Amino acid sequence: MPERTAISFASTAIVLAFLIMVQATGALAGFWLPAIAPAVGADLGLDPALVAYPVLILYVAAMLSSLVADSLLARFGAWRTSQIALVIFATSHLLLMAGSLTSIIVGSVVLGVAYGLVTPAASQLLAKIVTPANRNLIFSIRFTGVPLGGFAAGLVAPAVALSFGWQLSMLVTVVFSLALALVMQPFRGTWDDGRTRGASLLRNPFGDLKLVWDLAPVWWVAVAGLCLGAVQTTLTTYTVTMLVKDLDYSLVAAGVGLSAVQIASVFGRLTWGWLADRVRNGLAVMALVSGIAAACSVLTTQLSTAWPNLAVLALCFAFGFVGMSWNGVYGSEVARLSPPDAVGRVTGACMFIVFAGVLFGPVSFVFLLGLTGAYTSAFLLTMLVALAALGCALRAMRLETQYNK
Repeated sequence: MPERTAISFASTAIVLAFLIMVQATGALAGFWLPAIAPAVGADLGLDPALVAYPVLILYVAAMLSSLVADSLLARFGAWRTSQIALVIFATSHLLLMAGSLTSIIVGSVVLGVAYGLVTPAASQLLAKIVTPANRNLIFSIRFTGVPLGGFAAGLVAPAVALSFGWQLSMLVTVVFSLALALVMQPFRGTWDDGRTRGASLLRNPFGDLKLVWDLAPVWWVAVAGLCLGAVQTTLTTYTVTMLVKDLDYSLVAAGVGLSAVQIASVFGRLTWGWLADRVRNGLAVMALVSGIAAACSVLTTQLSTAWPNLAVLALCFAFGFVGMSWNGVYGSEVARLSPPDAVGRVTGACMFIVFAGVLFGPVSFVFLLGLTGAYTSAFLLTMLVALAALGCALRAMRLETQYNK
């Protein structure tokens, strides 16, 4: 592997700051609709539980775009690809604010296309600036953009929707996305200097999935990510509606619960990233996180109106600290186990697998909700899936040990 040119602290900080903001904008766009699901459902005469279907559509599109992200990275560079994603985020919310079922479906597709581009682009940029000693922490810092965006959605979206209507509330993301894309432009030449302007945008993306399959430890890390993605998306999609429907919270109070989930994951991501670098074993940290997430799921099934508000918020915080905090260590482990010249390809394929779990989570939750009749009881699903993630992380550890012998 060729020696990498030293990256200054200032350059690292600039790249990391922009990647956090891009990720936060994507999270803001993705979590906005679930955060105001009761208001949208009331306006359209639909059960708010059906918010799972726009989420499903979003992640189907994200799965597909993550597989073709490497073509854009080669042709335009990771920095420009991030800017393209921001413009697509803005376009998606312009479509969503039209307020019809058709516009919500189309807007969700467009939103998913953007969402699938963000992580492969970020991983390619981060691979240029991390060192073995700080890899997990830097990846985890970047992924704090997800809870920061989710925190903003949970705290701001319900209040803005109640004041101006849910449709006009979508303009928040439109303005922020376009402004950030413009602010990023002066740095484009520096960080996209290695792009191949004539690179083809058409190629077979499924070869990347085969590459992941051939790298057995990476495959099991990816499947662990699939399971944890299901846990995370179920938690973020249904926290607000669970608190409103099962615990009689107001929409704004339930939004605070979602914000507790999101803000906890900021601390969780930093903690788990630091710990993974400290013990030099990201896979063990993924296993630990999965086990604690299973325990939080069991506690969630016991929630009732008898629980004090502080206890409910404490559980939301604890669940967010693990259920939404695995991403940075996951991304770091994928990058570490990937061939140095294929980080973008492997990351895109692994995100395809993660998005499959993101799809599986909310849809399966709706099915279990129909059987149990209560959102709290349906969190049995996340317990089972979190335990599966634990098993996959342990399997990846064993395989890597065998490969290193």
